[in-house]
Amino acid sequence: MAIRHILNQDLSGHDGIEKTAITLLVCYLFTCFDHLAGNDVQAMKHLHGGVELSRNLDKLKLDNAGHIGPSDLGDLVVQVTSQIRRLDMQAVMFALDWTPSDIQESTMNQLKPSYIAFRSLAEAADSIYLLVAQAIRLRNTDEQMYPIGKSISPPLHSSPKDMLLDQLETWMGLFENMLRLQHSSCEVDAESNALITLLRLQHKTAWIFTSSYGPGREMEYDAFLPHFQQCVSMASKVVATYEHSSGSSTPTFTPEIGILPVLYIIGAKCRHFLIRREVLDILRRQNTREAAWNSACAARILERIIEIEEGGCGGDIVPPIMDEIAAWQRIEALSWLYVVTGSSTPRLDVTYTFCGVEEIHTEELML
Repeated sequence: MAIRHILNQDLSGHDGIEKTAITLLVCYLFTCFDHLAGNDVQAMKHLHGGVELSRNLDKLKLDNAGHIGPSDLGDLVVQVTSQIRRLDMQAVMFALDWTPSDIQESTMNQLKPSYIAFRSLAEAADSIYLLVAQAIRLRNTDEQMYPIGKSISPPLHSSPKDMLLDQLETWMGLFENMLRLQHSSCEVDAESNALITLLRLQHKTAWIFTSSYGPGREMEYDAFLPHFQQCVSMASKVVATYEHSSGSSTPTFTPEIGILPVLYIIGAKCRHFLIRREVLDILRRQNTREAAWNSACAARILERIIEIEEGGCGGDIVPPIMDEIAAWQRIEALSWLYVVTGSSTPRLDVTYTFCGVEEIHTEELML
């Protein structure tokens, strides 16, 4: 209500801009606190309010010839707005019905051919988040999904898949150019190295997710085994760096999305039993939370996917190889909701469908 009241006011002038900036900061903090408390629905409401306020500030900047007040206030607004919009772009990784505001304006022409290199890791990160969001929306948009039992002829013009792959290739070129320029001028510390590896990992995962979009649906992923192996190797390096800095036994939380969705996608879509178990080992190694993502929940969901797709094999039974898992045995779409009621044990309410089958399955998994 307070956010809506702010939005409905005349915010022209310094006082209005200052009030908006403070409210924007409160939105960001409440989004973080709600995710930390496990109240993800409320967190998304605060994030939505923050996005609206940030867009309102853009209008105020235009009305004031690009000026939003004293430099200290301007710096605060720039930093918080950047964080809000990054969280907005990343939210598509855990909320399927979420549409990032910038995805409508930052089209595939965002990466211009005239660019030589990214100016910073932060700019490269913001750019890859946009491309990851577009890759996820490509796979989740009903209008673009390959219909069940139908074969689609490729369009004569460039498809969304082709355009996105071009953008991913452009991103990698700009990223590598940036690294070459930075390497010639300064040394890279361990934290920056971990971020570089994480960005490569997110790019590779988005590339797999986009490239595998085809009539074979879930079967298409099998052709990308070498790339999944590269992803696991990169993920292990990133997690090792995090463990070294924070300690493997220390729970961690960040409002930003990092490695957890990537690990989940690898484990869910790569049907090689060794890759899946490596991913499970990484997820169980440290109690990590990223926005609505939780490493323990992701590991529990992945365990259940493996049980279903591999036929519940365990003990001394050898898991099936990828080719032996038929399309109809493969889970195509899955979502879950973390539920805590009073003093009862937390559970996951899971909904999923198999590839090529419209029937919806539901389960409750205890944690």
